[in-house]
Amino acid sequence: MGGAMGGELRTVIEDQVRTLIRDTGLDPARDAGAVESLVAAAIDAWDERALLDGRAPVPDRDGLVRAVTDAVAGLGPLQPLLDDPTVEGNWTV
Repeated sequence: MGGAMGGELRTVIEDQVRTLIRDTGLDPARDAGAVESLVAAAIDAWDERALLDGRAPVPDRDGLVRAVTDAVAGLGPLQPLLDDPTVEGNWTV
């Protein structure tokens, strides 16, 4: 999911999901699975609009789901490191 469109798309999806979380009162720290479902639904809606407008759908759906879910319900770019069993420690400076 590289390039300007990838970053813009991620921002749009993330903003939509954050709005839904606020509107529903969902606690992302307690229910990451529900957040992931909201992210998937937002991407599905994006893809549907894109196809109707003659644009390509999201190129890396799984990557976008993970990135937005990590940003909203996890620790952003640190989350994959925390989830990786081969990483023994994280030093943040």
